[in-house]
Amino acid sequence: MDNESEIKIGVFICDCGSKIADLIDLAALEEGIRDVPTVALVQREMYSCSKKGLSDIKEAIREHGLDRIVVAGCTPRTHEPLFKAALEEAGLNGSLFEMVNIREQCALVHTDDEAGANKKALDLTRMGVAKAGLLKPAGRIETRMTPAAMVIGGGIAGLTAASAVAGGGFPVKLVEKETELGGLVGKLNLLYPRDDSAREFLEKRIGTAEQHPAIEILTGAEVVDVGGSVGDYHITIEQNGQSSEFDVGAIIVAMGAQEFEPDGMFRHDGVKVITQLELEQALRDQGVDAHRVVMVLDSIDTPHYSSVSAATALKNSILLKRTDPKREVSLLFRRLGADLDRRTIREARDVGVRFVKYNGRGRPQVTDEMVEVYDQLRGEELSIPYDLVVLAMPLVPREDAVKVSLMLRTPLDGNGFFLEPNMRLRPQNYVRDGIFVCGSAHYPVDVQESIFQAHRAAAKAVRYLSDGKVDSDTPSAIVLESLCTGCGACVEACPFLAIAMEERGGTLSISRIDPLLCKRCGNCAVVCSAKAIVMEPYTDRELIAQINAALAAPRDGEPRILGLMCEWSGYAAADLA
Repeated sequence: MDNESEIKIGVFICDCGSKIADLIDLAALEEGIRDVPTVALVQREMYSCSKKGLSDIKEAIREHGLDRIVVAGCTPRTHEPLFKAALEEAGLNGSLFEMVNIREQCALVHTDDEAGANKKALDLTRMGVAKAGLLKPAGRIETRMTPAAMVIGGGIAGLTAASAVAGGGFPVKLVEKETELGGLVGKLNLLYPRDDSAREFLEKRIGTAEQHPAIEILTGAEVVDVGGSVGDYHITIEQNGQSSEFDVGAIIVAMGAQEFEPDGMFRHDGVKVITQLELEQALRDQGVDAHRVVMVLDSIDTPHYSSVSAATALKNSILLKRTDPKREVSLLFRRLGADLDRRTIREARDVGVRFVKYNGRGRPQVTDEMVEVYDQLRGEELSIPYDLVVLAMPLVPREDAVKVSLMLRTPLDGNGFFLEPNMRLRPQNYVRDGIFVCGSAHYPVDVQESIFQAHRAAAKAVRYLSDGKVDSDTPSAIVLESLCTGCGACVEACPFLAIAMEERGGTLSISRIDPLLCKRCGNCAVVCSAKAIVMEPYTDRELIAQINAALAAPRDGEPRILGLMCEWSGYAAADLA
């Protein structure tokens, strides 16, 4: 198999219905590939990813003894796993597969240059064949799973997720930083839109979690370190000044969000000018005596509109009018989200809540006795007297979100909330990390959405833990021990903490890469001055073979971009071999 003359490559060209065939001359592409010495079969398919297309590929592997497969079609992002699975079913290692994207990279982007698109398609396919000839079979990485989970956060999302995972048959450690469970819901009075008692709603769910034998609740505890590897995370927590450790296979991040601190904005003093959360606590504990109440929404610039804050203000406006119909309640807003319940808005108008729309340039001004605002709907300046001003502050990420994200190696978005990989945008054969996010740790959501997300995260975690093992057929970066000098540059460059130094012989340290933590970003290969780290299947040998294949294609004397690059850099095409 190592002898390149014995390699038999099968090339399958996909019409993709008509998306590719409408622009690319696939018959000419087929003929242009046949003359490559290692190509044993070229075959057209209407849809290579269809059941029939995959069956044809498997049959061709068995019938023609193919040992490498190239599919010229669409993006490997979504379809590569299908083809690799087909190769495995036919008895061929899935890593002996190369996919060439002639749809997005040719047919869809060069509609104004049909000739150029056809030349490019031929180049890309010849390059894919050249690379396929050098592919090596890769072994499957597999390790044992720790059958347990940790939930970070004891709010409604965390409680729901913990109970669901425990109900799925796995022990759960619920870690809550505060001394009491409940999160933001524990500070609310009534829940929108049905006006259920937040306290009763929460107590029921806390009781369910506390009584479940598979759930251990750790309040006043904080995660201080996450070590280990995928499927076997070593967790260190600190509780009451003492550290303890345990292992889990899955982690659910449900640490929620927090209300933005006004810090004196709009004369906020916690007495005459308060936040919605402070109003909730007042309504729950002692009630509100104020006769003239002004609610202010969108009072600060935020990257996104928070319907949660708007819904809370709307709910409390109605509640204040219900408890005292003579009370004057004004609701100042820039926008009311389309996801707010229209019936609730109508109810607020019916009970006498006064709606005032302002624009971003004319924000309300709070004085000692009045709220000054320009009413866009009425086209006039208003001076609204008040006894109480209530600011609808947006929900923002928790202060410790950055710290937790670094420990979990999980990215945050531009607003500081946790991201979860979109599986349509990342190859499915990448190792699943076993880390799931739900509730307002994702973005500001209401109670019902938090519960929904918690059940979804728990279902994913249970399915993940039920596998009993973590495996991947995706090769990680590889250390060539004979070249490694032990400088440690790769350790510092790895953003996923997948590389550590390992002593050899007592005097020399070499790099060790955890294949399950490695995401193949390539940072380590770039910083390694000794060239001791290679990225399969993107080695220098494979890349140079692709360049040579592109340069070798006939072009009737036309200058080639790659050829010009070689001249500018001082290398001839032959020098790259």
